[in-house]
Amino acid sequence: MTTQKQDFPILIIGAGIGGLATALALQQAGFAVQIFEQAKEIREFGSGLTLWANAVRVLQELGLDDLVQQLARQPAPTRAGFYTMRGKQLVQLPPQTVEEQCGGPTIAIHRAEFQAALLERLAPGTLVLNRKLIDFEQDAAGVTACFVQGERVRGSLLIGADGIHSQVRQLLFPQSQLRYAGYTAWRGIATDVTPQLMGELWGRGKRFGIVPLSEERIYWFATCNTPENAAERPEGRQKELLDLFKGWHPAASTLINATENSAILRNDIFDLQPLARWSKGRVTLLGDAAHAMTPNMGQGACQALEDALILARTLRHAHSLENALDVYQQKRLARANMVIVNSHRMGLVAQWEHPLACWLRDSLLALTPPQMLLKQFKRVASYTWESSC
Repeated sequence: MTTQKQDFPILIIGAGIGGLATALALQQAGFAVQIFEQAKEIREFGSGLTLWANAVRVLQELGLDDLVQQLARQPAPTRAGFYTMRGKQLVQLPPQTVEEQCGGPTIAIHRAEFQAALLERLAPGTLVLNRKLIDFEQDAAGVTACFVQGERVRGSLLIGADGIHSQVRQLLFPQSQLRYAGYTAWRGIATDVTPQLMGELWGRGKRFGIVPLSEERIYWFATCNTPENAAERPEGRQKELLDLFKGWHPAASTLINATENSAILRNDIFDLQPLARWSKGRVTLLGDAAHAMTPNMGQGACQALEDALILARTLRHAHSLENALDVYQQKRLARANMVIVNSHRMGLVAQWEHPLACWLRDSLLALTPPQMLLKQFKRVASYTWESSC
C-alpha cells in the first residue's frame, strides 16, 4: 500500500447507497471523507431491493457480516421462479440452487433500512445535509464543490454519487442521455400476508414481482407498458393496479390490497445510455450517476457497491489520487455497461405485448433448463474482483 498525503477530504455528492458505501469503504482505507446530500433530512422512503451474491461479498469485505446474517434470515418460499400471469410455473429457481450457482445467497432488504445501516457505521460528522451542488472547479491540486447556498468546499477528489439525474454527470458529460425503457413501475411493501410463491408473473406488457423481506413483509413491484409521463388515474394507484392486474394470480391483488394507497411508489423506468468515460481529472462518477440501469437483473445497488469497494481499493494502492480515478474507471466501466445492456434487453423481452410473441416467449422459457437461465445471472452475480485490484 502507498501512503498518500491528503490535504483535503474526498468529497462525495449524494447520500444514497452508493455514496454511503463509498464513504464507509474510503474511511476504512484511511481517507478523510465528506458526504453532501441535497435533502434536508434522511427520510425513510423507497421499497425493497435485491442484493445478489456479488453485493453480499462486498458487504462482507466491508466487515458487515452481521448485517448480512440479519438480512439472510428471511422466510423460505415454497415456490420460486417465473410464472404466467395466472401462476402457472414456467421455470423453477429455488433459492438454494441460485445460491449454489452464484456462490452466495441472494437477499432482499428495505432500501431505507439498508441506507440507515450504512449511515450509522460512518464516522460522526461525515454527512452534511441540505447542500445542493450546482458546479465544481478543479485544478492540479484539488477540486472545489460549489453549492446553491453559496458555500464552496475544497476537496482532493469529487465523486458524483448523486443518482440517475446526476448533476455531476451533467457537468462532466453534458451530452449524456437517459432513455425511457417504455414502461412504468409501481412498488410497495405489504405486511401480514404470506403468498406461497416468489418471483415474477409475466403477462402481456405487464409483470408482477414478489420478494419476501424480513419481519414478515413482502416487497412487490408491478410494471406496465405506458407512455412516458402518462397522467395518473384520479382513483388512485391502488385502484389502478387492481384494475390492471384483474384476473392475475390472487397474490397480486392480495399484495396490492395490503398496501396503503399513499405508500405505493410510481416511477417511469429509465436507464443511462452507456458512457465511454466516467472520470475527468479529479472528478468521477459512481452508482446510478455512472451506470443507471433498469431493475430487471436486480443489479442497481449491487453494481454501486462494487464501485464503492473497487474505488476505495484503487485509491488505497495508488501513487496518485488523480490517476487512480482513471484506473477505477478502467476496472469498472466495461462490466457495468455490460449489465446495463443485458438488463435493458431482458426488460424488452419481459414487456412484450403481442400475444404470439408472449406465447413463444413463455413456451421457450418453460422448455429452458434452469441451469441455462441461471448462466446469465451467474455471469454477473458470481463475479470476483481480486484479480483487478
